[in-house]
Amino acid sequence: MRQPVYSRGHLGHFVLNVWRHHELLRHLMIRDIKAQYKQSMLGYAWILLNPICQLAIMSFVFTTALRPSSQGDVPFSLFLAVGLLPWIFFANATTSATMSITSGPNLIKSVYFPREMLVIASVLVRLVDLAAGLLIVGALMVAHGQPVLWTVVWMPLLVAIHVMFVVGLSLPLAALNLFFRDVRFLVATAIALWFFLTPIFYSLSAVPERYRLIYDLNPNARLIQAYRWALFEGVSPPIESVLWAFALSGASLVLGYYVFKRMEPYFADFV
Repeated sequence: MRQPVYSRGHLGHFVLNVWRHHELLRHLMIRDIKAQYKQSMLGYAWILLNPICQLAIMSFVFTTALRPSSQGDVPFSLFLAVGLLPWIFFANATTSATMSITSGPNLIKSVYFPREMLVIASVLVRLVDLAAGLLIVGALMVAHGQPVLWTVVWMPLLVAIHVMFVVGLSLPLAALNLFFRDVRFLVATAIALWFFLTPIFYSLSAVPERYRLIYDLNPNARLIQAYRWALFEGVSPPIESVLWAFALSGASLVLGYYVFKRMEPYFADFV
């Protein structure tokens, strides 16, 4: 029997594998979407209900109990939505992608295919949630009389960078979770802490200068601020900020893919 050939983790192999196996990727995404809402009474309605509930609760808490500082002319519910909804995408995608290898043991043992397809599919499925979130943002903009500005054209690029970062982060986490099952608990804890280190319910300008380095190294902070610039501030994100987020995301993808492919030959022994 011919043994599978494993790549050494070069980014060119990553792009080639995605291109060659795009049909498999599509089927994995459809499978994950169906499995996620299988036997649910409300079914796909949860795609909208989950972010709406989170947004409503957080808006109530931060406008009645904590009373955040003013965000200028932007209603707080809109300010919060543009920070919270991309965060939900990041948190859910990273969590589900971390579990993607351990959740498909039969598939991994029965046939060879690039295992990164499982991780990528788990991340891309969460784009459905992000798209639903952007619909909520659009509805809030209409409700508050906020015009749609030309800077919205930045959104596809910003989302692509965000996806690249999440895939790069999730690849080694998914591999490590196969060998060390504690990883999923560490990921949940890290995401909970990361939430407060990301300007979701507060502005980046409110962060003291001495702590800015932490936020500069956080692609989520850069991207959420860029989302706000593009969606309701009518300002193109500073090119150096976008390039820095792209560099961090690209580095995470290159390093994450390399680590993942180095561990891939041992997956069948541990799954």
